[in-house]
Amino acid sequence: MAVEVAAGRTEAIVSMGGSYWMAVRDDQRRRTVVAGDLAEKRGVFFARTELGAVWATDASLLAQQLGRGPDMALLAAQIAVGSAGHWPDRSLWSGVERVPGGFALILDERGARTVDVRPRSDGRTLEQGAQEVGAALWAAVQGYARTAGPRVSADLSGGLDSSTVVIAAAEISRIVAVTYGGPLADREDERLAREVAAFVGAEHHVSSGGAASAHFARWPCVTPPSPVLPVSSYPLDSDYLPPAHGVSALHLTGHGGDVVLESSTAAWTALVQEGQTRRAKAAVTALARRINTAPGPLWRAVRDSARGRARAMDSAAEAVAQGRLPGDRLGAWSWCSIGPAVQWLTPYGRQAVAQMLADSGSQEGDVHAGDWDDWSALRYNGSALRDSEVLFDAHGVYQVSPFLDNEVVRTCLAIGAGERRQPDRYKPLLALARPDLPTWLTGRRSKGHFTPLLYEGLRDRRPELHKVIDRSELVSCGLIDAAAVHSALDATVAGVGRLPLPALESFLITSWWLARTPALQSAAGSVR
Repeated sequence: MAVEVAAGRTEAIVSMGGSYWMAVRDDQRRRTVVAGDLAEKRGVFFARTELGAVWATDASLLAQQLGRGPDMALLAAQIAVGSAGHWPDRSLWSGVERVPGGFALILDERGARTVDVRPRSDGRTLEQGAQEVGAALWAAVQGYARTAGPRVSADLSGGLDSSTVVIAAAEISRIVAVTYGGPLADREDERLAREVAAFVGAEHHVSSGGAASAHFARWPCVTPPSPVLPVSSYPLDSDYLPPAHGVSALHLTGHGGDVVLESSTAAWTALVQEGQTRRAKAAVTALARRINTAPGPLWRAVRDSARGRARAMDSAAEAVAQGRLPGDRLGAWSWCSIGPAVQWLTPYGRQAVAQMLADSGSQEGDVHAGDWDDWSALRYNGSALRDSEVLFDAHGVYQVSPFLDNEVVRTCLAIGAGERRQPDRYKPLLALARPDLPTWLTGRRSKGHFTPLLYEGLRDRRPELHKVIDRSELVSCGLIDAAAVHSALDATVAGVGRLPLPALESFLITSWWLARTPALQSAAGSVR
């Protein structure tokens, strides 16, 4: 593979299976090519210095070496408008650039630049691509299981993804499956987890759950490289993971299955962009029927998104600058999700985030909605799994996710977003890819969630969380108004109004993370 890269086929650097870094020195062209995996579980970062570009696989280590602090404007923007891929080449550290998943870094006499090496959809249908997806997924899962040894531990949430991984691994290994249970768990998830465990003969452990496992019930004892969601769910993971400790070197999970098996409703915007208006309209009509609303307004929102990302980002930047919430899109996908958290920004914060959105929209030409959203979600999931590693190490497990391996990503995304997302069918690719899976599993149409645990934690820990707000570096550097976040926390606990749960969780995690980031005290962290 290195020979092919050195011969000029840069895309070959991501063509192997699994998850890996590769650096190739090309003496003939006097260049070095570096890349991680497609999902960005193996991240690559670089910085431009007076002595030339330097790269590393750890952004925080690179920042520490160069005396760089957190990018406060980016952290505020991710809270206010979500962490989708508006800034894929920007790391959380000022002056440290990120090589997005699916890109390679080239270092030569001209300096440092990134090139796109992503595999592309080739127009195949679900039926045409399913067999290859199924083979790739089984190869990835069973490759990890063989590495782990005769016994392997695995998450078994009761959802399609973790259940599929357990069934695949059970063909060659004895499974020790762990499931979150108790009064705050989803009953249907727990029931299906027990059924899957019985189906494969797994040693199955269901935790007792309860209030002590609620989000924010206690903070982690270690600090991850970025403010990832497992910070808030640390008590939940502490509750259900202990039986997996010491079982095997690897712990199997279903993370990432949602991203590669199925696209978001960005697929419908993509169909309009491709001229497949009839298919898009049928999908929108089916959604309108399901949520009991008129299809007309929903269809107009989809057509509006299809007018392009640049226009949408200009509108988003204007709305953020004015602190204005857009009209209700009835659940339709949009290029930039603007919610109540935008109103937490100070006037200075609004201008900073608005400028970032405008800059992001002006940097790209025509953008395919399905591809953009697929890759944004893929990178988010891959980098989150990477940066959560230290947290799960504290729980005694090393998580791996076969769904995010290169060969699985490549075969799934060879099928376009408009194929993988279909009205009234939940993850249709999975049943076609593995017809040997039981129909009582693939016939499931939904998955539970952990929102009750988040509510419980916010309610029980409210006094301490108010203190986190007051001490937040995002407040002290002038980007976010503490009073607005205090009000949002109280309203959320009371169940009043439009609840900004994801943004509130993100703000609290980010504020905790910043307080434990030594570089903030030794480098210029403010964007002023």
